Amino acid sequence: MSSLRDLIAANEAWLVKRVLGYAKRHGYTRFSSTLAEPWRESICGFSEPLLRILKDSALPLELPAGTDYLNESIVEFAVKEARLHRKRGIPLGLFLGLTKYYRQAYLDLIAEKSYPGQEQGRDHLLIERFFDHVEIALCSGWTAVGASEQLEEAQANNRALTNEKNKYLTILESLKDPVVLVDDHGQIENLNHAAAALFGDTAVPGQGYYGRQRYALLERQLDGLLDKENPLERFEYALETKQGQREFEVKAQRMLDVSEKFIGTVLVLSDITEYKRAKRQADLASRAKSTFLATMSHEIRTPITGILGIARLLQDGPLTAAQAEYVEALVSSGEVLSALVNDVLDYSKIEADAVEVENAAFDLRDLVRQVVKLVAAPAEAKGLALTAAVEEILPARIVGDEAKIRRILLNLATNAVKFTPAGSVAISARRVGTAIRFVVADTGIGIPEDAQRDLFTPFVQHPAPGAPTGSVPTGSAPTSSAPMGGTGLGLAICRKLARAMGGDIGFESRPGTGSSFWFEYLLVPASDAASSDPAGVAARHHRDLRVLLVEDNEVNKLVTEGFLQRDGHRVQVVDTGETAIAALMSNGSDLVLMDIRMGGMGGLEAIRRIRALPDPEAASVPILVLTADLATTQEKSCLDAGADGVQGKPFGPADLRAAIAQCLSKAGQRTAAINVQTPRPDMILDETVIRRHRTVLGPERARLIVETFHSTAPTTVDAIRQAARQGDAARVSDLAHSLKSAAGNIGLLRLEETAQILEKAATAESPTAWIDTVERVSSDFDRSVDALKGTAVADLLRN
Repeated sequence: MSSLRDLIAANEAWLVKRVLGYAKRHGYTRFSSTLAEPWRESICGFSEPLLRILKDSALPLELPAGTDYLNESIVEFAVKEARLHRKRGIPLGLFLGLTKYYRQAYLDLIAEKSYPGQEQGRDHLLIERFFDHVEIALCSGWTAVGASEQLEEAQANNRALTNEKNKYLTILESLKDPVVLVDDHGQIENLNHAAAALFGDTAVPGQGYYGRQRYALLERQLDGLLDKENPLERFEYALETKQGQREFEVKAQRMLDVSEKFIGTVLVLSDITEYKRAKRQADLASRAKSTFLATMSHEIRTPITGILGIARLLQDGPLTAAQAEYVEALVSSGEVLSALVNDVLDYSKIEADAVEVENAAFDLRDLVRQVVKLVAAPAEAKGLALTAAVEEILPARIVGDEAKIRRILLNLATNAVKFTPAGSVAISARRVGTAIRFVVADTGIGIPEDAQRDLFTPFVQHPAPGAPTGSVPTGSAPTSSAPMGGTGLGLAICRKLARAMGGDIGFESRPGTGSSFWFEYLLVPASDAASSDPAGVAARHHRDLRVLLVEDNEVNKLVTEGFLQRDGHRVQVVDTGETAIAALMSNGSDLVLMDIRMGGMGGLEAIRRIRALPDPEAASVPILVLTADLATTQEKSCLDAGADGVQGKPFGPADLRAAIAQCLSKAGQRTAAINVQTPRPDMILDETVIRRHRTVLGPERARLIVETFHSTAPTTVDAIRQAARQGDAARVSDLAHSLKSAAGNIGLLRLEETAQILEKAATAESPTAWIDTVERVSSDFDRSVDALKGTAVADLLRN
């Protein structure tokens, strides 16, 4: 009997579905529950004693006269249910008829499912005898009650049901959000007091249920509300109300009625008017802040550029010892001022979520050497031992945002040198699982325990052990006993940048013995296509370039021209966009350095016109933008206009040299480079997938793949919605599997993940287990389509 017992225990959902199918087919659902749970409870009520019988083999296979069927433990559930239905006024014939179909479902299970040790005749008889016991018992109990007692029971039960109805009607009327019940023909069936107050002439609690009032204001807007392909979806919609036009988040839910007596939609309207207004005001404020920061960035950085540039040019000339000392102090002060301004402006940009990660292949060991070189002088001045080590198993070239990684590592190394009076600083890189971990360890003063929790908090610095108490909002790391300069933003910016790249940053420290800071992110070795050496391309053009410098600030002209001439380049200087185009057409150039803000034609317009020139050589000239406005939006605007690179002001000779090399490299490989992205868990679209299709299959095939998704995926999503309405879990699962595959092949990460969740959830065969996921699939699909229609994808698919 154990095999039959296992069969029944494993097929609870199957039995529910089979009984419900019989009940619908033969009209019993008109008198039964609308929810799936009571049907499941009934199956459990019958299966539990059956499983007990099968375990103990205790059921007689005959029906001897004189048996007290009513008091058998195996019929307890059926008798209790019969009593409840009798009180509701359900006739014996109706209850007994539905019980026959419960019997039939168990017999179908035996007939349709094969299982080990099956003895169909014996098992069939056992099911028959069990239900014989049940039916005799419930008939005995039913007929033992007289007609007058049955009437009293029905009346009492009706009173209880009326109270229950009134209770839930009161709850509906008390909800603050408007709720509207719409039948399957799109007519208002009921609405609550909050909805009546918005759309009715009068608003009396219960009027929607008991009254005959028409809600014309709402009725004429229902078509727009219900004209949604996905009734499970949340969406925003503007409605005319008695209070004027209001904006709502609409949650539309089909009735969860497995009996299909009540077919319609529940609409819940959440008023988001004030939220949307506040959001628009916040967006305006954010744009104003961005404009202010862009202006401040330009106005502050421009004079700093001049100060530092002139000072560095002075260092190259003949100076007395005293003069050299003064100029060195001037350069140091200028660099401190520049760092302060950059930290404040960069942190504001990061706080506004304006950070963009630009992944590309770079030389790992060269990056570490650069950082070591930059901190070598201050380390040597303090007598510190500075070492660096890169684990041999790490690839030579990896993919990442080189500039951001360098900035994080340089900040950690600079702090380590700054707060280590004696001893050593060690920089290392090693592999940890699928990640690369950079570590900067020092033997410095360490971090007090009470200061460690605020280490990455902006504008906060704590004194070192033994120093006076109290926070000092100066300095970039809370490890000094006295103000060390800075803003207290360095580590806060490092954490923001690390997390923007999908990585993280942390530390270990003991006061008096030193600190160890680490930064890690996903290790992506550079592919062959991504490993082309930009330095090699730039090396051929490193000196003796014909450079057209477009700059209207006299100090900036002197500085930039001085740096360029020192590197052996021939420089032509103009101060407007119009003269730049004329000079380019008449004299030609190997490189254009373009300022953005100038009198007359601005830099962006000049770049667009250069790219549109009929002369192919002039139109394709490499263009490097020099700007004091480093906002991400400004940088993107430059690149969108056709620039090959952007260098922020102020800059030194090495910065300009590196920017030129990178610009020339990009200009020479515009169509060959592959920008590999590290997918983030919350990423809607991983453009790497489409970029890979374009590189491997060509632009035409890549475009066809995207167009095919646009033409086929909406049908799949519509089919998921339809199957969800019908409660067809198997079809939902199959369709979700298909959508998952299509989304993955086009780089739609979030949609792929949600479809996979739905595929697994639908196997539960219970609508409540996956209905919310259907909503998420619909919502993520819409966001995915929007992402595919963006300019980034359009640029990728352009020939």
